[in-house]
Amino acid sequence: MIRSLLLPALLAISTVAGMAQNLPKNSVLDIQTHHLYTDAQVVGGVYDESLLRTVELEFTQPNYWLLLTQNYASKTDIAATMKVDGQTFPNVGVRFKGNTSYMGTQGSQKKSFNITMDFQDSTQHWDGYQTLNFNNAFEDPSFMREVAYLHLLRRHLPAARASYIRLKINGQDWGLYPHVQQLNSEYLKEWFFSNDGTLWRADAPSGTGPGGPGGPGGPNWGDGTAGLNFLGTDTALYKKYYTLKRSEQPDPWQALVTLTQVLNQTPLDQLEAVIPEYLDLDRTLWFLAAEILFGDDDSYVYKGKMDYFLYRDAETGRMTPLEFDGNSCMVPNRITWSPFYNEAKVNYPLLNRLLAVPSIRQRYLAHFRTLIQDCFRPTVTHPLIDAYAAEIGKEVETDTKKLFTYAAYQNEINVLKNFFTNRTNFLLAHQDIAQPAPTVVSAEMQSTQGVWASPVDGEEALIKATVTSTNGISSVRVWWSDQLAGNFTPLAMHDDGLHQDNAAGDGVYAANLPAMSGGSWVRFYIEAAADNPSKTVTFLPAGAEHDVFIFQVAHPVSGTSDVVINELMADNETIAKDEAGVYEDWIELFNKGNAAVDLSGYTLSDKADDLKKWTFPAGTTLQPGNYLIVWADEDSAEAPMHANFRLSKSGETVFLSRPDGTVADQASFGAQQTDMGFARVPNGTGDFVIQTPTFQASNDLASEIDPATESQAWALHPNPANATLTLFAERPVDISVSDLHGRLVRQGLLQPGQAIDTSGWPSGLYVVQAEGRRSLQVVQH
Repeated sequence: MIRSLLLPALLAISTVAGMAQNLPKNSVLDIQTHHLYTDAQVVGGVYDESLLRTVELEFTQPNYWLLLTQNYASKTDIAATMKVDGQTFPNVGVRFKGNTSYMGTQGSQKKSFNITMDFQDSTQHWDGYQTLNFNNAFEDPSFMREVAYLHLLRRHLPAARASYIRLKINGQDWGLYPHVQQLNSEYLKEWFFSNDGTLWRADAPSGTGPGGPGGPGGPNWGDGTAGLNFLGTDTALYKKYYTLKRSEQPDPWQALVTLTQVLNQTPLDQLEAVIPEYLDLDRTLWFLAAEILFGDDDSYVYKGKMDYFLYRDAETGRMTPLEFDGNSCMVPNRITWSPFYNEAKVNYPLLNRLLAVPSIRQRYLAHFRTLIQDCFRPTVTHPLIDAYAAEIGKEVETDTKKLFTYAAYQNEINVLKNFFTNRTNFLLAHQDIAQPAPTVVSAEMQSTQGVWASPVDGEEALIKATVTSTNGISSVRVWWSDQLAGNFTPLAMHDDGLHQDNAAGDGVYAANLPAMSGGSWVRFYIEAAADNPSKTVTFLPAGAEHDVFIFQVAHPVSGTSDVVINELMADNETIAKDEAGVYEDWIELFNKGNAAVDLSGYTLSDKADDLKKWTFPAGTTLQPGNYLIVWADEDSAEAPMHANFRLSKSGETVFLSRPDGTVADQASFGAQQTDMGFARVPNGTGDFVIQTPTFQASNDLASEIDPATESQAWALHPNPANATLTLFAERPVDISVSDLHGRLVRQGLLQPGQAIDTSGWPSGLYVVQAEGRRSLQVVQH
């Protein structure tokens, strides 16, 4: 059931490999809808929510429990063997974790555990993860709060992965545990372009505060310490209240000081212009909205000083607050939290300062409405709760170490559902949330080549949006960026009939983005503001700025080239071996001209923003009518004709460029089939088709003989075929068609011009035989 709740977000998604390899793991490029967005709902892997795995820990120390207890304060691991999914991991490190979840359960063995996979072996991991957290669901009889909270947030915010495990220790059943991802370098690589930045936890370093590990707490909430307040210019003042978890940046503490100073001392009328250089403003607003929406009392908006993380990414230099923990949110006494909870408190500057700027406040409210719609409504949350209950109910019932009774668990399911229902109703009635906003009905990009057709180097792109509103329209803007990360620039759109926006006053707005260089990826989204006192805004896509439209500026193919990309194979298993006897991807060039071409200085690349990725060796010459194979295997040292990139069978673009940097030829392809060529037909000049490979030979297959010139010839067209195959011949032909397993799919006499319906055939390669001749036919749907 849980898997079925996740799959809709994964449908109809395709990636451009040349870009996808540079994106964070949780980014999705959907080329059908021209969207780039984040979606970390997990299907498969360690955190697959549809699987309840059994994890076994085996300690050789007879006093292991005493050792774990004695080592709690020092956070010292002891060794154990871990077994899961038929795998055995020796010498993992185990320790108790948590603060209140440990102190509040002194009489229970239902402790939370931290598992260090690389405790004694730095290379050991479980499917890429080296740190595991098994949490005891402290304060949560439902066992669902943290897993559900993180699940619901991941569509719009960086949030840890989470699932469930059944724990056994030395053969004894320890019951059910939420298994929650650690906020470490692995997590950062999933959400950001690298993990080369700086990560803090907003808690005092262990042992520096009266609360022991984890620092001060309780009545000191909002005391101005670790809530991004400006404490002064001395970095030592911040080291008392923030814990530096990791950094690969010089002088990381100075960056934190600078952010707090800008946030707290910039005049409010300048803050929106200045703060985005230091803080990911948009992500921060999503973070605040989510915490208040779900009633999270264990993070920034409630405590103002701890239990959240802060990451400064290396690519943009901006800080992003990160959600952490969620076992105590979604409780009834927070149903009536205002959308501006704790806004008036000066020691909460992310709330007090940011939301005091009217335009930032309206952006925040737009995100709040989107979270309610996408992540919070009962039609979204109740089925998820039911799915978790179906998965873990029996486990909770038989868990002899759980912190609450089974009856409390059953009751808590209704508590959760009532929370979502009642809080949704409360918020939708709130005057700021209920304020009508414009509707951006649609948006598109146009170039001289057509709608959503890539503009070329130096060409402006026209952005058009259709907007409606029940309370007037104050402004419409397109926010754009020619970088895959970082800030956007706003540009006014017009509905005056003078900006290629159709007729004046028809609700269609337009603006031209400036010309950008070939290979640039351009992100954009639309903002529409109502003509009311608040200037209520809405966005398309609603998830902006992490859910945006995207297109790439194309490189113009400059002039005609005698040397062309003639064929390629991106999934070579049995067709051709390189000099080392290995089946590798390959690219075939063909000289269709009448003179030899010196390829010295020519380049091949699979990246539009790096056309000089691989250069042909000096002295490489291609004679007229000849073919040249370049192996795409990332092994340039193996032999001269081996490129430093591979081809992606899911699709990408390959560029052939001249020494002056102009593109001589390019080949764009989608998903490929194993051992099938992607070839120009007719050879050297035609469009690309998927067909039987013709390694270093003409792409004109025997089955393409022209029946008008050879009376005994026959052919089935088109190749590839989608719905029908038609016989071209001068007389009836007895034809048999089989799949590659030898199973007959069609046999009988065909009349000239007669069509075969292939719409019900599985996609793939078929063998056609007639009159002693055999050909191969591709059917794809």
